[in-house]
Amino acid sequence: MALLTDDATVISDGAGLAETLLRYDTPQRIAAVVRAGFKPTPAKRRFAGGAPAIHYALVNGAPAILFVLGDQVVGAVAFDITNGKIATVRGIAAPTRLARLVESWRQREPETPLITRW
Repeated sequence: MALLTDDATVISDGAGLAETLLRYDTPQRIAAVVRAGFKPTPAKRRFAGGAPAIHYALVNGAPAILFVLGDQVVGAVAFDITNGKIATVRGIAAPTRLARLVESWRQREPETPLITRW
């Protein structure tokens, strides 16, 4: 929670399962959502189609973590940083929202993943 700005926000597409974007804006709720989101589970692996590798990337100029299976980005978490703290966390896992990112990913030579199997 010390890494968050006072007005930090998390926005998630709910992996495409929610009708509207999900928003969280209290430090305690943000910390709980991020911890739960980054915890690998069998259900998440089934939803993703396997155990993705995790890569660091810049997405629209912002630092991001990409969850990648083969040449397919199956999820992304981007961070807006303000004064050295996290102001916004954006979680994207809906395939339709990832289309441009997948296309961009396929056009570059990926670096060694931060985690090879999540």
